[in-house]
Amino acid sequence: MQDLSHTDRRFNQTQDRYAADDLETMQEARRYAEHVFGLLRPFIGRRVLEVGSGIGTMTSRLVDVADVVLGIEPNPNCISRIQETMHRHPRFTLRTCHLEECDSNELASQRFDSVICVNVLEHIADDAAALRGFKRILVPGGRVLIFVPAVQAAYGPLDAELGHHRRYSKRTLRSAFEAAGLELIRLRYTNPIGLAGWMYNAHVTKSTAHSLSQVKLFETFVAPWALPLERILPPPIGLSLVAVGVKSDH
Repeated sequence: MQDLSHTDRRFNQTQDRYAADDLETMQEARRYAEHVFGLLRPFIGRRVLEVGSGIGTMTSRLVDVADVVLGIEPNPNCISRIQETMHRHPRFTLRTCHLEECDSNELASQRFDSVICVNVLEHIADDAAALRGFKRILVPGGRVLIFVPAVQAAYGPLDAELGHHRRYSKRTLRSAFEAAGLELIRLRYTNPIGLAGWMYNAHVTKSTAHSLSQVKLFETFVAPWALPLERILPPPIGLSLVAVGVKSDH
């Protein structure tokens, strides 16, 4: 049972400034962001719907590889920051709303071949329903690319502060994809060293915010060797999970 005596933003995170400020801290993890993007890159198509664009950390990379990127971001505290990041990029359009406020038929008419969620699905109470919604929007053969926090035992005060309903295992994430009728073609952990640090912060220091000094320490001393090593030896456990599901052609 997770301790919710601290701030619990699971039901109001899209209105809170905290999320945008946290994303600013995490922007210092540039090597890690490149690593995350690299895990997703082989599966990204030409027409991309990014659900939860935040302050543009992944968006700025997506426009380099896609023809069209439509970002959806409901948090008003993120809007000015992503607009500044993207500088009215010709391949990027932003909608400031929740996905469920969009017309799904209109989104489907744009023939997206990729839906991308980086650290978003864990914020959604009914994750399988969200995945079914992504599937409806995609063209046949389109892909849903998901990056989420892993290992429920690591759930701590920071998870609740960030508005996380859960952390995932391979089993629970696979179950959500199966419930949505998506065929999994990739499911893997990443960043085992980060998991050790998160467990320490969750259960020893009980941190309620990302530490800029810890982020910089990871970027300087861990990321340069640990992240490339994963390409050779995929870890059996990690701080996060990557999943890619395909909408069948029929």
